[in-house]
Amino acid sequence: MRQAMPELPEVETIRRQLLPLYRGEIFREIRLSALAALQNCRAEDFQRLAGKRIDDFHRRGKFLIFECQGIYPVFHLGMSGIFLKSKAESLYPQHIHAEMRFKSGKELFFQDMRRFGNIRLYSEFPQFPGLGIDPLGAEFTAGRLNALLAAKKMNLKQFLMDQRYIAGIGNIYASEILFRARLSPRRKTHELKSRERAALFQAIPAILASAVENFGTTYSAYRTVTGESGENQHFLQVYQREGEPCHRCGRAIIKTVMGSRSTFYCEKCQR
Repeated sequence: MRQAMPELPEVETIRRQLLPLYRGEIFREIRLSALAALQNCRAEDFQRLAGKRIDDFHRRGKFLIFECQGIYPVFHLGMSGIFLKSKAESLYPQHIHAEMRFKSGKELFFQDMRRFGNIRLYSEFPQFPGLGIDPLGAEFTAGRLNALLAAKKMNLKQFLMDQRYIAGIGNIYASEILFRARLSPRRKTHELKSRERAALFQAIPAILASAVENFGTTYSAYRTVTGESGENQHFLQVYQREGEPCHRCGRAIIKTVMGSRSTFYCEKCQR
């Protein structure tokens, strides 16, 4: 089975689906399994959520943030994290690591088969100082991107996937962004011409926003909150299309390994 880590579009899809379903819900209890991957807290700390209302859901890069009247549970989905409205929907209930029950009778479950995800708890809105700019946020401007590109001396694929610079882009969307911008993944950040920087600035939010509209990309474990697969895999131009014809020029898509990660691109269209 192909493995793909949930990236910004998948987390944003989940956030948008949770909002109408759970905003305003009041916690009755939250139970964590003994195997729950807790980062900065203990399981008993989550008892503070009892009686608290969910006021909002936020996303920062690949992190999903629950805003609960001054308490902020944060989930990172890792490789296989998903949220389920019902335990009966789970094919692997032994891998459910957080069970949230609300006074209305609603429930929400966090399942993570591979346990690369984690759960955190904050008393203030988390700032994530190590994360870069959010490419779907107001802080993502041409000026900030150009400054980052000029200051670094690395290949574009490595740059796009480094969470210290731009938060939320992983392997799937880095390849898709570079194809849309017609840039080789091997190009160096500081060597881009003005028109190439402009093309990259346009491609980043365009590819990510389109994937959100398509409910994310499903290759392995990822499912939406409603239990359905994403649809964006049907619209990918280069990712996982090794040997297939480029939709622009007809030349075969190339697969190579860069920084231990698979990279897909068209040698003719991307320069």
